[in-house]
Amino acid sequence: MKLVADVGGTNVRFALAEGRQVRAETIRSYRNDDFATFYAAAEAYLAATAHGALERICVAVAGPVTGDHARLTNRDWSFHIDKLSGMFGAPARLINDLEALGYSVPSLTEAGLELVTPDIPAFGDQALVAGIGTGFNVSPVVIQPEAPVVPKAEMGHVQLAWRIHAAIAARIGAEVAAFPTIEHLFSGRGFEKLWKLSTGRAEKPAELMGSGDAQLTEFIDFYAGLMAFLAQDLLLAFLPGQGLHFAGGVARAVLLNGGAQAFRAAYAGPLALDTASHVPVKIILDDTAALAGCASA
Repeated sequence: MKLVADVGGTNVRFALAEGRQVRAETIRSYRNDDFATFYAAAEAYLAATAHGALERICVAVAGPVTGDHARLTNRDWSFHIDKLSGMFGAPARLINDLEALGYSVPSLTEAGLELVTPDIPAFGDQALVAGIGTGFNVSPVVIQPEAPVVPKAEMGHVQLAWRIHAAIAARIGAEVAAFPTIEHLFSGRGFEKLWKLSTGRAEKPAELMGSGDAQLTEFIDFYAGLMAFLAQDLLLAFLPGQGLHFAGGVARAVLLNGGAQAFRAAYAGPLALDTASHVPVKIILDDTAALAGCASA
């Protein structure tokens, strides 16, 4: 029996897993505001859920994981492997939440995915998760019969590629200096900053979603085109023949609110390497995917 948890800035999800299979009936979500620490939330979950002796613990954290400890980016919660093991009597592991999504890729079903690029066949045994949310990073995946292998990677602090830089410069001029790295643009704060610099409007894009606002529609198409350039670069860097899987609130907002067509048009352009092939692009919709990833980690 394995305790798995997915800890975000607002909510924490728990479940029990047997082997690599999450028991769906054990999934519970709690508001972080209701607990002083993660440990208190975990104790409340275990007290309310029938379970046998725990054999392993895996916690996915929306924040940096360093060795035997981690911290939540948007809340003063910390995590220590020794404390987890001592409190709950089982070996513990901490992983980043995007890494957990990487581990989940082989178990994702059509119901948990939105296919952005139909008619592109998958190939090989490599995949990639790209998270555009509070920040940006990627999670490479090597799919193997026994369990996926998910190497660590850091892409958010890589400098912005020239095609994307040029497209933004043509739109906002010298203000392009506000976006030196991938994460400065492809993140929640980057999305909002580019919107404000492009339009001069004070409303946040999230407040206008679904309103039919013409300026927002044009902006989403533009941002989707930038995401397509990024996708091509990630394709060439990681060769994810099984697919590029976008995750995170910004990726969903753009591609599920009218940006998919503009993305496909830009993504279909020729690649810089003529021996490379386009790969399927998908959006992860399953909010419990990180729990499945923890079960497989």
